[in-house]
Amino acid sequence: MAEKGKVLAYDFDNQPQLFGHPVGLYVLFFTEMWERFSYYGMRAILTLYMIAKVTDANPGLGWDEAAALSLYGWYTMLVYVASIPGGILADKYIGQKKSVMLGGLILVAGHTILAIDAQWAFFTGLALIIAGVGCLKPNISTMVGGLYKQGDLRRDQGFTVFYIGINIGAFLSAIIVGVVAKEYGWHYGFGLAGIGMALGQIVFMLGQKYLRGVGESPKTIAAASGGNAEETTSLGTLFNKLLRSPVQLIITIVLAIAGISLFYFTTEGYNRIGYSLLSAFLALVIGLLMMIYQDINKIEKDRYVVLLLSFLIVIVFWGAFEQAGGLMNIYTLKKIDRVVSMTTMDVMFYGAGIFLLLLGVWNLVKKKDTAYIFFPIGALLIGLYVYLRGNVLSDPYEIPTAVFQSVNAMFIIIFGTVVGAFWIWWAKLGKEASSLFKMALGTIIMGVGFLWMAKASVDVVKYGDKAALIFLMLAYLLHTLGELCASPVALSFITKVAPVKYVSVMMGVYFAATGLGNKVAGVIGEASQLHPVHIELITEPAEIVDTYELTIQPSQIEGTVQLTESTLADNENFEIVGEVALAGSTIQLNQAGRDLLQHVSIDEENQDLLKEYLEGYEHSPSEPLTAILSLEKTTNGEESWEGELEVFEVQDNQELWTFISIFIFTALFGLLLMVFLKRLKRLTHGAEEVVTQE
Repeated sequence: MAEKGKVLAYDFDNQPQLFGHPVGLYVLFFTEMWERFSYYGMRAILTLYMIAKVTDANPGLGWDEAAALSLYGWYTMLVYVASIPGGILADKYIGQKKSVMLGGLILVAGHTILAIDAQWAFFTGLALIIAGVGCLKPNISTMVGGLYKQGDLRRDQGFTVFYIGINIGAFLSAIIVGVVAKEYGWHYGFGLAGIGMALGQIVFMLGQKYLRGVGESPKTIAAASGGNAEETTSLGTLFNKLLRSPVQLIITIVLAIAGISLFYFTTEGYNRIGYSLLSAFLALVIGLLMMIYQDINKIEKDRYVVLLLSFLIVIVFWGAFEQAGGLMNIYTLKKIDRVVSMTTMDVMFYGAGIFLLLLGVWNLVKKKDTAYIFFPIGALLIGLYVYLRGNVLSDPYEIPTAVFQSVNAMFIIIFGTVVGAFWIWWAKLGKEASSLFKMALGTIIMGVGFLWMAKASVDVVKYGDKAALIFLMLAYLLHTLGELCASPVALSFITKVAPVKYVSVMMGVYFAATGLGNKVAGVIGEASQLHPVHIELITEPAEIVDTYELTIQPSQIEGTVQLTESTLADNENFEIVGEVALAGSTIQLNQAGRDLLQHVSIDEENQDLLKEYLEGYEHSPSEPLTAILSLEKTTNGEESWEGELEVFEVQDNQELWTFISIFIFTALFGLLLMVFLKRLKRLTHGAEEVVTQE
């Protein structure tokens, strides 16, 4: 009998079971579900909160789109990069279990602070969320594997159940947090995300007895194994080798200095600091990768080259895919027609719910463990919609922008097993089904989704209105199908081709590559936004409200209403939609033939910027472009109205070419991989065939 208080190794054979799996799986399932609820709920409204005006009825930070997308890129990158120190903390010091516990507590604190309406709280909350996810995310997945013996056939099904939990959390969060943020305010949305994380933390704490022996500290593992725990090469060991290798060390230092110098002189503000640190980090990673290459044999070197290429695939894939939370989120807010009839809502929600119930029946017939997961998901979706239909929704209803962040998760739940079954069937036909092929095909499919966004951009200008919702849905569908092809095999592929003693290090590099992909997504989104043309109103709004058509925006989510003199006093921001053209070197800015430049001032620097935009887009005074003047009240010493002028067609054209460029690059990249697929597979020396058989 064990001594009281002594932690034993996990007892695989005598664990209580539920639906054929250890109860510990469901503890981790619900912990991760609520953690993803909190993370994706906050992510769904993050960029929308940053670009909402400070004077809106639902006030935000009032940032321009480029600044918001830049911060979004840094944030999502750091979330993944933080997984590296989070993994080291667990592996070398406190174990996965305590690391998950610590990460959960930090996340609760971070989301709670985000609920406070203050700029210091915003940045503090983001920093804590980065640290919390870094501690929790990489380690809870490791604990799932620890619930099963090596070779246990239930292991893959266990990860499938866990993966579904992730997407249930992501799906519910965007709907619930999105609606709450619209109806009650951004900070209620942030606070609700914090409540979700608190629930996950409670589940994890109450379920500790089902996880005894899983994810313990290195000392405990060493004691349980008699001091014979498997050793792998750590980042610290590699770093020491780098310091003793003059050639590699010099290359690393030169790369770091070159990167820091480049960004120091070409960027400013927090970007200067951020990119300088990123350059130093990437130089160090390259140095460590060189040390690994030196220390492996010929076959491992060949596989290592393919592994590094797979990291490049990861960067390209996520650099495009993660436009979802940034550029596509803002585009949905401004240029997608989100007003739908109740009939359309019924088809979407009841249809998805019924499909999930049928999927549960299909899994039940096939005697799959996941059958019991689909029934409650389908019932929950229908029940949630019935509640919203009776208490929140109106006919027609403008769907909150943040809600569309749930579409990807919903498609994953619906099509995850379908895509998995397709690849099994495809492989049985003797067709190409290697991991490299799936990753290449997934990248192409995901890229094709941006053609639907390009179609939306064309329609917006062509018809002078918002684009149809179907284009956004089709884009998300293809993005999800691409993800289901590429993402699930990436980690498995790394474990197959990475040198055995460097598997843990390669997992860290994988998270770094994913983070870099997220940063690339932010850079692409930032580049899609033109530098704003700053303007100032030189007359009182009351003087022009009867002459010009002005609209107010009570909320960035709810659209516009007509501004009248009676409502002017209660609103501190409004828009004027007019026409702008370049006649020779003179700017013409009008609304219905009336000169707006009598009331709006544009300084010389911003006039030059506006002329540059107009000169680059075909138009004439007889066929002017659309100008959107967004103005808000400021009180810098004295009351005034300042804002920005956007040339609608020029900005839309910038986004159009961004979408097309992403498609072209991802398609060519994926096709290039397929051209060299046989050669790359030869370099894996059979490791890829092992992946295919599994």
